[in-house]
Amino acid sequence: MDLLRHLTFFVAVAEERHFGRAAARLGMTQPPLSQGLRRLEARLGTPLFDRGPGGVSPTAAGRDLLPRARALIEDAAALGRAAARHAEAARVLRLGVVADLGPAATARLAVRAAAATGLRVAPTVATTVALVDAVSDGTVDVAVVAHPTVLESARAGPVVALPTEVLLSAGHPAAAGPGPVVLRTLRGTAAATAPRAHAPAAHDLLLDTLDARGCPAGPADAASPAEALALVATGAAFLLTADPGLAGDGVVRRPVAGEPVPYRVRVVHRDGVPDGLVGALADALREGA
Repeated sequence: MDLLRHLTFFVAVAEERHFGRAAARLGMTQPPLSQGLRRLEARLGTPLFDRGPGGVSPTAAGRDLLPRARALIEDAAALGRAAARHAEAARVLRLGVVADLGPAATARLAVRAAAATGLRVAPTVATTVALVDAVSDGTVDVAVVAHPTVLESARAGPVVALPTEVLLSAGHPAAAGPGPVVLRTLRGTAAATAPRAHAPAAHDLLLDTLDARGCPAGPADAASPAEALALVATGAAFLLTADPGLAGDGVVRRPVAGEPVPYRVRVVHRDGVPDGLVGALADALREGA
């Protein structure tokens, strides 16, 4: 359990006195916020809030622990800022990229970051949750992550919607023709997705979107694009991907019929990262779309 992340949930709900407003402030949906708070209460062994139809209010334990939680969050942020100052002195830009974007996009982002800053770029490919944590604690300067997600103490640039296409086994009935695939024809086939823990809010949004399009797909966990491609090739799943270079034997690529299902990403960064770099990375994402 990420204690600092869950303490951020606690502080937001305590200050907003409302789960919906706290979720909006954190950039997430309400169910994972409520679940996270219950996990924190279980970890601490005491209820933190009284819940009622009019909203929520801290219990006696919640009131006592709130200033301590704020202090821990601020101490962690201060630690991250101090670490960032040391890293900046070393003249290395630490760039994070979510794995689903693929190697070509990662290379394009690294080149653009180097051109915008004049610094040597040290790239890291990881999950959205891991990258947001790394930006928040100062071990990564700037990262491209899936949206929506809890931002913690990270700053964020605009959301960029990347087009996706469907990857299917060549033997799947929906792959018989060359035209766009209607999502409801994939009903009964699992959707290859990163495990929910990698990006909970984005994972839930994708499954909700598929359900709304008549394709209530169960997830088939794939920890990497390579694993997802293997699931597709064997007919175990289909994959919505924003990586135009992802391909393999026995796999066909088709556009999505009707309304697009974009893969939404955004640039998150620590304090002190220039706006010009954030804009350059957002432009690089749009150019690759």
